[in-house]
Amino acid sequence: MAPLRTLLLATLLAFAPASTFAQSIPGLTGSKPAAEEAKPAQPSADDRAQRLAEQAATAQQRLTELKAELASAPKEIVESQRALSKLKGIDTSDLADRLAKLKVPALEQRLAERVEELSTWQTALTAANSMIISAQTRPERAQADISKSQTRIDEINNLLKTGREGGKPLSDERRELLAAEKSALNAQIDLRRNELAGNSLLQDLGIARRDLLSERITRAERETMALQAAINNKRREESEQTVAEFSLKAEKAGSDKLLPAESAENKRLSGYLLRATERLNDLTQLNLQTRQQLDTLNQADQALEEQIAVLEGSLLLSKILYQQKQALPQLTLDKDLADEIADIRLYQFELNQRRETAGNVEDYVEQQLANQPPGEVTPELRSALLELVRTRSELLDRLNHSLNALLSESITLQLNQRQLQSKAEALRNTLDEQMFWIPSNRPLDLDWFKSVPTLLDRQLRAMPWGSAFGALGAGLIERPLFFVPLLLLIGVLLWRRNAINAKLDSLSADIGHFRHDSQLHTPLALLLNLLLALPGALFLALCGYLLQMDGRGQNISLGAAFYQMAQAWLVFYSAYRMLSPNRVAEAHFGWFRPQVAFLRNEIRRLGLVVMALVAVVAIAEHQPAGLVDDVVGIVVVLVCFALMSWRLMRLLRKGPSSQNAPPVRRFIGLLFSVLPLALILVVGFGYYYTALKLTGRLIDTLYLLLAWIVIEATLIRGLTVAARRLAYQRALSKRETQTDEAMDNSESTGDTALDIEQVNQQSLRLTRLAMFGLFFVVLYWVWADLISVVSYLDNVVLYEFVSGTGDAATTNAITLNNLLGALLIVAITIAVARNLPGLLEVLVLSKMQLAQGSAYATTTLLSYLLAGIGIVSTLSTLGVSWDKLQWLVAALSVGLGFGMQEIFANFISGLIILFERPVRIGDVVTIGNLSGTVSRIRIRATTITDFDRKDIIVPNKTFITGQLVNWSLSDTVTRVTIKVGVAYGSDLDLARKLLYKAAQENPRVLKDPEPLVLFLNFGESTLDHELRIHVRDLGDRNPATDEINRYIDREFSKAGINIAFRQVDVFLKNLDGKVLQLGTAPRLNQPDDKPSAPPADSQT
Repeated sequence: MAPLRTLLLATLLAFAPASTFAQSIPGLTGSKPAAEEAKPAQPSADDRAQRLAEQAATAQQRLTELKAELASAPKEIVESQRALSKLKGIDTSDLADRLAKLKVPALEQRLAERVEELSTWQTALTAANSMIISAQTRPERAQADISKSQTRIDEINNLLKTGREGGKPLSDERRELLAAEKSALNAQIDLRRNELAGNSLLQDLGIARRDLLSERITRAERETMALQAAINNKRREESEQTVAEFSLKAEKAGSDKLLPAESAENKRLSGYLLRATERLNDLTQLNLQTRQQLDTLNQADQALEEQIAVLEGSLLLSKILYQQKQALPQLTLDKDLADEIADIRLYQFELNQRRETAGNVEDYVEQQLANQPPGEVTPELRSALLELVRTRSELLDRLNHSLNALLSESITLQLNQRQLQSKAEALRNTLDEQMFWIPSNRPLDLDWFKSVPTLLDRQLRAMPWGSAFGALGAGLIERPLFFVPLLLLIGVLLWRRNAINAKLDSLSADIGHFRHDSQLHTPLALLLNLLLALPGALFLALCGYLLQMDGRGQNISLGAAFYQMAQAWLVFYSAYRMLSPNRVAEAHFGWFRPQVAFLRNEIRRLGLVVMALVAVVAIAEHQPAGLVDDVVGIVVVLVCFALMSWRLMRLLRKGPSSQNAPPVRRFIGLLFSVLPLALILVVGFGYYYTALKLTGRLIDTLYLLLAWIVIEATLIRGLTVAARRLAYQRALSKRETQTDEAMDNSESTGDTALDIEQVNQQSLRLTRLAMFGLFFVVLYWVWADLISVVSYLDNVVLYEFVSGTGDAATTNAITLNNLLGALLIVAITIAVARNLPGLLEVLVLSKMQLAQGSAYATTTLLSYLLAGIGIVSTLSTLGVSWDKLQWLVAALSVGLGFGMQEIFANFISGLIILFERPVRIGDVVTIGNLSGTVSRIRIRATTITDFDRKDIIVPNKTFITGQLVNWSLSDTVTRVTIKVGVAYGSDLDLARKLLYKAAQENPRVLKDPEPLVLFLNFGESTLDHELRIHVRDLGDRNPATDEINRYIDREFSKAGINIAFRQVDVFLKNLDGKVLQLGTAPRLNQPDDKPSAPPADSQT
């Protein structure tokens, strides 16, 4: 296998099981594409034996035909050479004169015969070219086939000798099958050996046939064009003769008013007939050329398929492909043909109506004469008018016939042009695909590196340096009116360079000042940087234009290289100027000075490398056939790739922002650093053209990335300036307002400012989204011509599987293209699942006034749905059909339902919480002995922050199945009960009055519902009262209780009301019966005396 395919499949071979590749992986072109990959299941033994017998018979028949062909080859070669010499001796200088003597039917018949002969000869020429190519590559292929067949014959002989295969004895059926295979292989070996023996004779025969057929085709094409020209001349002569006759009749019409009008109408129709005839001749000529081009492309396409099948990725095939790519015709299609067909149809419709109107000549004449005065109607007038009307009727018939032919020819030309365009596009795609995947050079070995100095000296001496400089000078002298203004523009830009720099300094000085800064400063600064880079770009483009206008030798390729270098200069020098100190990057974008200085040095060196690369790529695209001997280009590419990898690696390791870069960005940077090294390996394996194609697209992608960075930074700065101006204006308006009403207005202005900031963020997101979409559109446009080459990977089969059962069973192949498609689906799924829900929330859900939980649930479910669709699509691409996948999904659902029951229960509970909203973020809840504030709600679990500021993860199932107390679900107003016990004998009315006063004077206590004081119980030593109050927020419960308790203690002491406590009397009795009372033991805090409080933050 080719080295590049080995490199591409190395990773796959490392991860795939060995049995996957037990089947033979096809060669570069030896297998069918994926569209034809479905094939019947394993045939039976009888079918294989019959097939082997047919192969042996076919080989014997081909051998017989080969011997007959070799026997007659010398005679045919001599006859072909004699016929070629005779054909070249025929003089065709008087062909036009001889054809002019023939009539149109004879010319048309002869033209049809020549067209048919051309088609036959082109088919034969394709066969002759295939014969030559087969003869050129037959020695290697025949030797490989003979060696392979002989090895298999030895294996069959060993099996028949031992009588065992795979440790099992051979059956009679198996022996017969092996014998049939051996017979077929012997027939193939005999055929290949005879082909080798007569290979030189076959090659000479193919060359003789090709030379004779090429001469015949060339002469037939010239005769075809001459025939068509003769037919066109005949048609034109007939039309001109008709017009002359009609004009003569019009001149004889006299001076009467009626007759000149009718004759003028006939002249107008005659003129249109002549123009229609000329247009018909042009279309016929174009149609003939289009058919010839189409036949040529069809033959080239057929020959290309045979060449690809025969050469199989050799260097000869690459040379042939490059030559055919350059030989593709430059199609010039008639874009106005559809409008012309519509105009012809419309005019033909109007013409048919006029024919119907003038159908009866006598009636028309009588109608026209009836409008004349009776005295002017004479027999001579009637006769002349009748003659004119009859002439017009004949003219309308001929014009209708001509329009029918013109319409038919136009439609045929349109169809042929479409077919030609599609065929040329398909052939171009095939050529691009094959050229991309086959080596263009020999692998770079040690001998090549030893011979590099000699090869470089030879190629540099052969380059047309003198003609290139001569073309530049000649172009300046021959076209002064075009180049002098351009040179003057370059001079003016260089002369005004200091003024441009001064303007840039002035713009940088205005940045950050409210009165002078504006959103137009940055675009203006970017434009001025482009003007600084324009002189060099214009000079390089001027050199390229001069070389391409000369068009001799390699000047066209050199001109294209100068064009690409001008583009690279414009991009990188503009970036270099933007990274200057105190310029756009530093002053406008706000980038750090060390980072800007580092990037400035790196962008200069990287720009020089890119300019050298784009020059080599441009030359290679215009001269692909010269890549085999392009030593200078290979050396330049290898050196530039090494330098680019070194600079990018240095940028990755030592850049100012490299230390704090996220891992994903560091990985991408490492990938871009290693990519040039991979391209060096590709060039080393001989895929020089492939490396250049990839290099050109990667450089265009680099341009796109630089443009994206600059545009994004410009947009961010524009939004920042707009927000800063709004904030400045609001600050001024707030300073001017001092009254209370103004304060209220300022508060509302603050709310508006918050909304505008939100809009600013959304605008930034939408802008980045639009830029992201535009970036991918342009990126697709850059890589569009290389996307078609991916279909070539259908030839690399990874594994096969059998679908269906019984007679309907078919074997389907999974190719490398399917694997890449599956990986692409996975990448797209990950990107969409991450970004689409957020985009939906910004664009849609934020406008619908949904709750936060509902929006989160919607986006989460959408993410899961997208992930599921991506998984199913990926498995389907890899050959796992839905009828098998649905059973797997069902089994996994049941297994996961039992094995991960709690996880599924939490998932469903999370959806219920998010949609029904029994709890919300910020609610104070109590679950069992856990109390706290809900801080986060997710699909699997909810986070509660307790009053010690610890985050507690609670499974969602607990909220649904357990008892939940939500203290702030519908209303945050709660009741607080304060228990007070007064001593017996206290003034209860005064105590009641003081308790009411304590509640009424506290600002935390609500007036509605009103506080309530109740005397509820006669205790053991207290008269128990309760003060019931309501507070607005949960955070007011403990502070209100503290303040009221302090007030009660203070006021009761002033009023002489004792707050009773529980008393215990202890009596001691001795043996004599005397009793002694020791005293009381107060208990200030009993468990029953504590008020019931919710789990608010009351411990503070």
